[in-house]
Amino acid sequence: MIWLFTALSVVVSFVIAAVTVGWVVERQASRARVAVYDLDAAVHYVADRLSEATTAELSYDDVADVLGWHLDELRERGVASFRSDEAPGDALVVVDEDEPVARILARIDGTDRANTLTDDRVVEILATHDGYLRSIGAVGPAVGGDPATPEP
Repeated sequence: MIWLFTALSVVVSFVIAAVTVGWVVERQASRARVAVYDLDAAVHYVADRLSEATTAELSYDDVADVLGWHLDELRERGVASFRSDEAPGDALVVVDEDEPVARILARIDGTDRANTLTDDRVVEILATHDGYLRSIGAVGPAVGGDPATPEP
């Protein structure tokens, strides 16, 4: 008789555990994954993928500064946040590719870094940074409607 109660309690415990785990998995599957940005990882990702001509002239600090300025621009637009526990919004946020470049170049103009952080280098850094943002899931695909943007 004791074996019957033991077997019954094992079966009931297993059913409760399976239902609970299934419920939690289903709940988490319906949530969007929050992308966590690591500046050091981004700097290494970008620096490793820049052209040889660019890497010969720029340091990791230069790349980190440009990425930091880019993040500042994204925060101002409401795309990025310092908080890691925010639920992603449902609103579609479209950021023009040229505007952050222009603002970053305006920050650089008139400084002693204008000779090393040229327009072409900043554009290359930001294009590579876009690849990093896509790789961690922070940025979605390009929005259609632009004839220059091919449909997936």
